[in-house]
Order: sequence, then C-alpha cells, then structure tokens
Amino acid sequence: MTEAGTLDRPGLDLCAVPGLVLSELGRGGRGVLVLAVDGLSWRVARRVWRSAELTRLASTFPTTSASAWLTSVTGAQVSEHLVVGAAYRERSGGPLVNVITGDVLAGEPAPREPVPRLPTVFERAEGADPVVLGRELDLLSGPWVDALTRGAARRPAREPLTRDPHGLVAGVAADVEAAIAVRRTRPLLLWVYVNLDDHLHRHGYDERAVDALAALERHATAWAARGWHVLAHADHGLVPVDSDPGLAGRWADVDTPRLCELPGGGAGRVRWLYPRPGKEREVAERLAEALDGHARVLPAAALGELGLMEVAGPVRERLGAVVAIATSPRFPLPDPGLSYEHGALSDEETLVPLARWVRSSRA
Repeated sequence: MTEAGTLDRPGLDLCAVPGLVLSELGRGGRGVLVLAVDGLSWRVARRVWRSAELTRLASTFPTTSASAWLTSVTGAQVSEHLVVGAAYRERSGGPLVNVITGDVLAGEPAPREPVPRLPTVFERAEGADPVVLGRELDLLSGPWVDALTRGAARRPAREPLTRDPHGLVAGVAADVEAAIAVRRTRPLLLWVYVNLDDHLHRHGYDERAVDALAALERHATAWAARGWHVLAHADHGLVPVDSDPGLAGRWADVDTPRLCELPGGGAGRVRWLYPRPGKEREVAERLAEALDGHARVLPAAALGELGLMEVAGPVRERLGAVVAIATSPRFPLPDPGLSYEHGALSDEETLVPLARWVRSSRA
C-alpha cells in the first residue's frame, strides 16, 4: 500500500490483545508477563526476535500511543474509548489538551472529561493478580493513565528510568524479577511498559535499539523456561522524517486565529485543524494547497468512509473538521527536532508484533 492509501489490515488488530492475554492466562502455570514495547515495528521484531512465535497486528488510527495502548488493554476501537490522539479538545468549545499529561495546550482550562469506563484486561482477569509496572507511566496522573491501568495494582519501578536502550532493558528485567519474586496464591498478570519510543524518536532502530531488543528476548526466553507465559506487543512503529521548515510555515499560515478556533490537534504524522464555523472549506482548500504532495487533506467525516475511524457524536467534537495525514517525510511535525515519527498509514507505522515465548520441551 502507499502511505496515502487506506490500511490493508492483517487478520488481527490491537482490539484482539485482551482476549489473547486472557487465553494465555487460562493455560495455567505461574501467570502471564506482558511486555508492552512502545514503538516497535513488525519488520524489526521479525528480524530480531528469532525464538518467539510472532503474529502480525494492525495498530489503531491514528498510530499514536495514547490511542493504541488504550485499545490494547480494553479491546475497544478508538470510536468507543474516544481517545482520538495525543492532543485534542474533549468537548465542543473546550480547550485543547494533551490527554497523556493532562496539560492544557490552548484555550481556557476546564474540568477534564473522563475516559469512558470500559473494562480492561486487568478487570477481566478473574482469579489472577493483575499488576502494572508502569515505569514512565508512574510519572503521569489523570483520566488517561487511570483508564489504562484500571483494575491493576500499580507497582512503582525500583530501577532508574533511562532513555538508553541497554539501561532500559536492564531496568525492566530487574523490576520484573522483583515483581515475580513476590509469593502469591493466585496467578500473576504482570503488564510491563517498555519505553523504547523515546530513543527511537531520536535515533531510530539503530544498533543500540536492536541489541537491547535482543537482550529483552533473552530475558523473555529465560522467564518462559521458568514457567511463565511471556507475551510482548507494540503500539506502533516509526519512520524516518525530515520536517520541512517551509511546509511548517505554510501550515502556520492556515493554523491562525482568524481561520481556526484552536491551534491544531493530533500528533506526529496525523494532525487536524479546528476551523471557525463557515471556514471549513477555506481551511481545507488552503491546507491542501499548502501541503500538496506531502499530505492527504480530507474532511474528518471521510475517515469513516476510508475505514479508519467512525466519526460521530463525541468523536466528531474531539476531532478537527480538517485532517492531514502525512504522505511524505517532509510533513510538518509539531516537534521538528525528531528524526523518526509515527501516526500515519505506512506499513512501518501500522504493523506491529505480538510475540509469544513458550517453554522449550528441553527445559
């Protein structure tokens, strides 16, 4: 497929993850370890993880962490959990917020909207002890992280947080060892956040990242040999980018208070604008001209027609009326200092792994 095309989804997507985790939990044994690896693409996992059983999954649209992780623990589509991206307005006339941090980015502060209460895999894990090792997630508060971890005990990281891939995996392994050493009367469901994404945004899938992923697999294989069911999956992949200052200037010429009620929302390689009433057509035409050859610009309602996202009710209030989906590395990014980004429709962004390590018959 081309970047501008509709997503040719594999047979499974992130909505399937809770059921797969619960199925693994039902196999018995000590419990299930889920390694939630932020930013790992299907292509890289297939190259590096040689001892795992691998299944290809489709991410959400947009391919951004806020949307994808919530889908992966609830099994709900974006149109159900309503986290349409990283930055959006939660209600018509409301401010623009960063849903992960809770920061108000523009507009007057207002009470936060709750994330719809959808059952998580942790709440559905009957007869098990659900525990989340959130690591960097422990620094967050607010509706999004509460919805993501609802039903699980939050175990704080004991090892230092770091962006270095080797230090990251060593810290994750030590935290997992401490968690599984606790005596329990019920099986453990341990969900572990592995934040490779911070490194990947700056350096991509370089040698340090690949070596760290290989080390993570060695730990996973060892845990499986000790009787644990070990799964890993990702939220999205990343692609190289080279944000063009000229295109950023053209975006800014359209994203103005005269034309738009709020600054643009979205994140990375999918962004949208909130035109003032009556300005929708002008904004769409000007943005399409400004980004010609570098983005697909379309009305938000067209996302449903393309099979990307159902746009109605609360979703329509949260999305801007004009959406831009990157089709070029030069697409103007909110953070032009990044070397790799995600959000759009390329295979590298949308296709992610589900890995399973099983106990060897020789163990």
